[in-house]
Amino acid sequence: MRASPVYYGWFVLAASAISEMLVQGATSYSAGLFVLPLQAEFHISRANANSSVLILFFGAMLAAPLIGRILDAWPIRRVMTVGAVIFGLSFAGIATASSLWVMVLILLLPAAIAFMCLGPLNTSTLASRWFCRRRGLALGIAAVATSGGGFTVVPLLSAAIQHAGWRQALLWEGVIMAVIIIVLTLLVLRDRPSDLGLDTHPENQERHAGMAPPENLPAERRAIFTSSAFWIPSLTLAAISGTCQAVVVTLVPYGVQLGVAPTKAALLISAFAICAAITKVAAGSLADHINQRLLLVVAAAFMTLSWLLLSLSTAYGALLGGSCFAGIALGCALPTVAGLIAAQFGPGRFGSVMGWTFALTLALAILAVRFVGFMYDRFAGYRMAFECFAVVLACLLATTLLFALGKRQAA
Repeated sequence: MRASPVYYGWFVLAASAISEMLVQGATSYSAGLFVLPLQAEFHISRANANSSVLILFFGAMLAAPLIGRILDAWPIRRVMTVGAVIFGLSFAGIATASSLWVMVLILLLPAAIAFMCLGPLNTSTLASRWFCRRRGLALGIAAVATSGGGFTVVPLLSAAIQHAGWRQALLWEGVIMAVIIIVLTLLVLRDRPSDLGLDTHPENQERHAGMAPPENLPAERRAIFTSSAFWIPSLTLAAISGTCQAVVVTLVPYGVQLGVAPTKAALLISAFAICAAITKVAAGSLADHINQRLLLVVAAAFMTLSWLLLSLSTAYGALLGGSCFAGIALGCALPTVAGLIAAQFGPGRFGSVMGWTFALTLALAILAVRFVGFMYDRFAGYRMAFECFAVVLACLLATTLLFALGKRQAA
C-alpha cells in the first residue's frame, strides 16, 4: 500500500466520531426537546416525560457489557452497519407509535442496542486500537463526538420540531442519520491498523515495546471488578457524566419555565456541548504529558461549581455558566478515564472493560435524571435537586483530591 502523508487512523476516527455525534445528538442531547411535547400529548408528569432517555439508558446499561465483548471479537464495521439499520427502524417505530408502551419497548430493546453499537464505546475502542503514541489526543478527539451532537443536531432538531412536530422530525432524523452512518462505515471504517499493513507505523511502534501480551491481559470479570484501576476512574466518570445528563435533560424545560424562549433555552445545551468538545481535546492532549488523575480532580471541581451556580441563581447568565462548567467537567473526565483504562488493560480488552464502565455510567445517569424529575414533581421546582447534586459532587471532589494526593505521596 502506498504511504500516505496522513495516518489512516485519523480517517477511521473521524468516520466513527461523526456517527457517534449524530447518535448522541439524537438521543441524550435531544431528550430535553421532547419533554414538553410528550407532556402535552400524553398528559403525563414531568418525571415520566423525562423517562424516555432513562428507558434508553437502562436498555443500554444492560447491553453495554455484551456490546463491549462483541466489539473485541467481531468486525466493528459489521456491528456499526447493523446498529445503523436498527437505529433508523427504531426511530421510525417511535415516530409512528400511538401507544406509550410501544415506545417504551422500542427504546428499551432495539434503540438501546443501536445506541451502544454506534456510541462512544466503539469510537473509543477504535481510538485505542489505532493510536498508541498519541492515544490521549486521539481519545480526546474521539470524545468530542459525544459533545458534537449538542451543537449540531440539537438546534436543527429543535427547529424541525417547531416546524413539523416531534413525530415527523423524529422520523426523518432516524432515516437520514442511518443512511449517513452506513455510508461512512462501509467506505471509510477499518478495524485495525494491521488491516492496512500499518501495524508497524510510527504511531504504533511503542505499542509493541510497552504492551503486555494478550494472554496476560485481564479478561475475567473478577479481574476487572477487583481492580482499583477500574473502579476509581469508572466511578468518577459515572458521577460526572450521570449528573451531566441531568443538566442536559433539565435545562431546556427549566429555562422555558423561567421565561426563556425555547430556541434560546436550547442554546444552553449547545454551550454545554461546545465547552465539553474544546475541553476534551485539551484534556486528551494533556493526558499524554501529565498525571491523568489530576484531570479527574479538575473534572470533579468544575462539576461541583456547575451545580452550585445553578443552585444559587435563576438568571440566564447563571444557567449559561452552569452549562459551560458542566461541559468542562465532562470534557476532562471522558478522555482521561478512557486513557487510564486503555493504559491499564490494553486495547485488546478495552471494549470489554469500557463496556462495564459505560454500564455503571448509564446506571447513575438513570438515577440522576429520574431523581431530578421526581424532585421537580415533589417541590414544583429544580432547586432542591440542584443542591443535592452539589453536595454529592463536593464529596466526589474531596475523594478524588485525597486519592490524587495519596498517589503522589506514594510515588
